[in-house]
Amino acid sequence: MFFVLSGFLISNLLFKEYLKKDSVNVKRFLIRRAFKIFPPFYFFLIATLGFNYLYYGFPYYNETTDYKSLLSEMFYMQSYFPRIWQHTWSLAVEEHFYLLFSLVVLLITRKRLIDKKGLMITGLVLLVVSAFLLRFIDSYPHREEGFHSFMGSHLRADGIIMGVLLSYLYNFTSVIKKALKYKWVLLILAVPLIYPGFIHRPGSYFMNTVGLSSVNLGFVLLVTCSLDLGKILQWKYLRWLKFPGAVLAFIGVNSYSIYLWHLNTRKFVNAYFQLDKEWIFVFYVLLSIVVGVVMSYLIEKTSLKLRDRYFTRKAGKELFPSS
Repeated sequence: MFFVLSGFLISNLLFKEYLKKDSVNVKRFLIRRAFKIFPPFYFFLIATLGFNYLYYGFPYYNETTDYKSLLSEMFYMQSYFPRIWQHTWSLAVEEHFYLLFSLVVLLITRKRLIDKKGLMITGLVLLVVSAFLLRFIDSYPHREEGFHSFMGSHLRADGIIMGVLLSYLYNFTSVIKKALKYKWVLLILAVPLIYPGFIHRPGSYFMNTVGLSSVNLGFVLLVTCSLDLGKILQWKYLRWLKFPGAVLAFIGVNSYSIYLWHLNTRKFVNAYFQLDKEWIFVFYVLLSIVVGVVMSYLIEKTSLKLRDRYFTRKAGKELFPSS
């Protein structure tokens, strides 16, 4: 979901800027991304490593931690090289996307290729298919194994590219506007597409190939429906969803910091609280949200205020202004 949503949100910013100004400022885009991503992550890096060093000595986090994994974390290469934390590989995938996508957008806008709808849509579809084929090639030799993992950005890119494709269709064609007339059909179709993620084992051959593609497509449909969320919540039987929706939106705005800190929160809860498994899970989720929100206000939002003071977006404010 995060990859699809990120692909949509980030490309939406640049596509809207192009439509408004007939050009994109890639330098400003990358600087704004840096203000968003770097301060919370490097604070997390220093704080967690410092804490673990004080309590456990070197190696900081576990027996595999060394200077190579530290450098991998520092330079966002966790999706290809050894890392310290389990989850930061996905941040590396995001960073690679920001860099490559901004360069591609710079090229296609200068050459006016972005206006060639057939070329753009075909190219994005081919990239999605290519990512699937690369995953298939990587997974096939391990098809009899119960678990096979991969984090390489090129193997995980299709969710992000699907989000970019959705954004392109939304900004440059009338396809999404027409599709939203059948949003209830889209919602119904999204359920069986996402369902494999709940019933198939992560790392299994099915999930590594067809399963991931199915889940990505399901979330594309959900993000599409969210574009018409205001109208959906006006339906009298769904108005009660406004409050829980606002709560989820608040969590979403602070989700980056929650993402960074949640595994350390789990480690803390497991180490210092003796509760039933179910209560441990509930406590871990709630504490992760609290810690993430606190860190978001302390670090992330402080950085974003500086960013917005000196590097205004100037375009794309109409949709998802917190991005």
